[in-house]
Amino acid sequence: MDILYRKATSDDCLALAELKGRVWNTTYKGIYSDETLQNYDVAKNQSIFESIVANPEIELYLAECNGTAVGLMTCGKPFRPFMHYEQEIGLLYILKSYQRRGIGRGFFELARQQVKNSGHREFLVSVNKLNKPAIDFYLAMGGKVVLTDEKQMKIGYCV
Repeated sequence: MDILYRKATSDDCLALAELKGRVWNTTYKGIYSDETLQNYDVAKNQSIFESIVANPEIELYLAECNGTAVGLMTCGKPFRPFMHYEQEIGLLYILKSYQRRGIGRGFFELARQQVKNSGHREFLVSVNKLNKPAIDFYLAMGGKVVLTDEKQMKIGYCV
């Protein structure tokens, strides 16, 4: 399976919004309410992705398999500042049928390199504390839990 990682453009934002909706429907079933999942707004998320593409402090990447988007990741300045962390992986979504095939690891290595190239030595990932498969992945990638609250777990990394 050949995966191409590339920076997203504004032309990709609709496909990425649709991809995120598909990922949410499999990943967050039982974590988020059915109403929340059913009310996922593609147009709103397309607009959010367009604003990310336009933001010079955040990179939006996508993973493609045979020309089809199968995953996405943001890396750069945190959406919400936390402690001393100046970089984060803000989003990392991969279609369920493409998980456990090395795509997440590829994204992670891309993020590590970007953080290092930007002159920073560490970054943060926030994850829903009920998303055990994602937590297991993030910890396997070498992260250390720096906070757990009622909704999220924050995991820190050094590059």
